[in-house]
Amino acid sequence: QFKRTDIELENERGLTLKCTHYEPIDTQRPCKELPCVVYLHGNSSSRIEALSAVKLLLPEDITVFSLDLSGSGKSEGEYISLGWYERDDVQAVVDYLRDSGKTSTIGLWGRSMGAVTALLHSDRDPSIAGIVC
Repeated sequence: QFKRTDIELENERGLTLKCTHYEPIDTQRPCKELPCVVYLHGNSSSRIEALSAVKLLLPEDITVFSLDLSGSGKSEGEYISLGWYERDDVQAVVDYLRDSGKTSTIGLWGRSMGAVTALLHSDRDPSIAGIVC
């Protein structure tokens, strides 16, 4: 069982990003902060692509944050840049997760365009715990 929270964030270009944070239902775990994997979808896709990661990671008490990258899904934006501007979307998510006080470490999981986005973001953010591409 899990809790799904839909969130809207704004990137530095002023575009609204549609996001979803999947968390395990609160149990008697010793800590309040959990690790989080940010799932970054491929070209012509959306945050729904993260469901396979949700099924894999939630049982391990790892939360999953997915988003429609700008220009994709229900997020604002007219076009995609195959990672260049989408890395700013990741920065908005990372800032949100750090400010939430509920996330211990952050990893990135990207597929196709999302993998490029993860690599471009991690070059600017050495605090990312790991990347799956």
